[in-house]
Amino acid sequence: MIKEWNWKKEARELLKYTGAVCCLAAAETVFRIQPEIRTTLVSAADEVPILYDLLWGMILVAVLQMIPQKKIRCAVYGVLYTFLCVFLFSEYIYCRIFGRIYGIHTLQYAGEANDFAGMVGAYFDVAALSLLGIFVILGIAGGFLTARFQVAPENFRKNLLFGGAAILVCTAGIWGIPKLFKATSFTDQGPITYTYKKTIYTEWIDNKRAVCMFGAYEFLARDMHLTFLGNQVSEEDLAAVETYFSEDRRSNNGMTGKLEGKNLVLVLMESIDDWLVNEETMPTMSRLMEEGINFPNMYTPIFGGAATLNSEFCSYTGLTAPANGTPVVNYTNNAYPYALPFLFRENGYKARSFHYNWPSYYNRLNIHTSAGFEEYVSYLEHEEDETAQQDATLARNEEIYQKFIEDTPFFNLVITFSGHASLSGKAYSHADDAVKLYPEYIGMYDSPEMDSISAKARLTDDMFTELLARLEEDGLLEDTVIIAYGDHYDYTIHDQDYLKELSDAQNVYELSKTPFFIWAEDLEAQKITKVVNTTDIYPTICNLFDLDNGGYFIGNDMFDEDYEGYAYWQDGSFITSNGAFYSDTGERTGDMNADEASKLQTEISEKLRVNQLILDTDFFHE
Repeated sequence: MIKEWNWKKEARELLKYTGAVCCLAAAETVFRIQPEIRTTLVSAADEVPILYDLLWGMILVAVLQMIPQKKIRCAVYGVLYTFLCVFLFSEYIYCRIFGRIYGIHTLQYAGEANDFAGMVGAYFDVAALSLLGIFVILGIAGGFLTARFQVAPENFRKNLLFGGAAILVCTAGIWGIPKLFKATSFTDQGPITYTYKKTIYTEWIDNKRAVCMFGAYEFLARDMHLTFLGNQVSEEDLAAVETYFSEDRRSNNGMTGKLEGKNLVLVLMESIDDWLVNEETMPTMSRLMEEGINFPNMYTPIFGGAATLNSEFCSYTGLTAPANGTPVVNYTNNAYPYALPFLFRENGYKARSFHYNWPSYYNRLNIHTSAGFEEYVSYLEHEEDETAQQDATLARNEEIYQKFIEDTPFFNLVITFSGHASLSGKAYSHADDAVKLYPEYIGMYDSPEMDSISAKARLTDDMFTELLARLEEDGLLEDTVIIAYGDHYDYTIHDQDYLKELSDAQNVYELSKTPFFIWAEDLEAQKITKVVNTTDIYPTICNLFDLDNGGYFIGNDMFDEDYEGYAYWQDGSFITSNGAFYSDTGERTGDMNADEASKLQTEISEKLRVNQLILDTDFFHE
């Protein structure tokens, strides 16, 4: 007997499936249209991310409808939905703090996340709780519908067949959508390189843009695929790197070899922002900037998942951390024959690095060894934690200082710590102790947060004061060069509006302007106003000390008269000496015209691609 088809029942069942799919898609859409996530160059109603959301939702619902046991089905739904919402909400909070989206690679830094745990709670405001509430409502609605799927055990084979067919069709759709991407721009008002969906999907170097273009579910799936299966590097890719370096970008100018033979102290200044450099907060550093060569328009864009490690790595290798978020520690075993420590050692120098933290933190010992440093000196091996966190320990602790000056000429990398993020008590970087040492900073600003940061910056300034005094006492100062740069602006400050006011910045890109100076007793004071960036530090040092790097770098010598100067970010935005382009909005400022902007963005895209390929292929390995 043929059972009569009950179309009303089937229609109701279809509506349940459709509703469950829409709940999953709606959760992602609500996340993606948040102001902190969305880029205006991608419409909130763009069909591609919506289609991806629906396809992934259909796959999940197809899996659920194949489970006949109601309790198991609801449990599976609960686990999947909770995972997705935790992912979406953590991305939302992360983007509010850091201005970017994290990838699977970034989770390798999860061990350091405790350092920022104290500040996360400040972002649980009305907007965040509202988003969380929407997730809960959609989750309950989806769970209600899932629990009422009419999945009879006797229909298991049929459900398995239909569910499997739906999964295959949806998977084919997910696979096929990128094949339809064309190199067409979302805007006719400026550069187009980074508005190509095909470019973003293929190169996968801008996570935030990828989320906006394809949706968070497809981003997660694609990122997992590239993380665990990797992206194939072709012969054409390697040829592109060779072609890039076939043009010798080295310059010969009036500063070539100017500091040859002198000792070099390269200082990465943790969280030292431009607004902190004044006679009240950092008097010694202010003097050094006035007496030396000051670059007031230095920008330190954040690449990868760890801002400090990126700037540090970039300064001595000339390469940035991967823009796709892969930690630098993944490339520890790569060959870096042109890193500064190796080049200085070839010229008879001793190369060492100095920092507060243990060698295992960020895997620094192994990274520094790969780059050619002969010794990593941790202050914690010589002092108690509270004392070790003060940067002046470098000059105060006799054992550390003697290591610092032995075997001249020397190249010493100093990574400061006193200004490190997190102001929630003594849990990290002893913010309270800094204010106790310098109570005069209390009330300096209309924010206890800024007062504390200023006191911590003074601890970094103390290091310069005491190190200069000891080097002069030992007769080494006249033969020593100090080059210092900030690693990033203090993105952990909660009151970003006040920070923008203090930094005279209009947006997050302008906030990335940090101090950079070169000082030696016999250098003529200069102020060079061209825009420069972190990748320019390496070739500039090579030029000043006449080190032969073979032309293998992606930045520019700051003293090259043909280099007009610019800073760029992984999303394709950039600032030049005569204007800026912001890829999120397509806005151009200053005298920047569309042709100039398009040409520069193409150049930036090439730099990012070549940088990634150098790391992925271990290009310099013999």
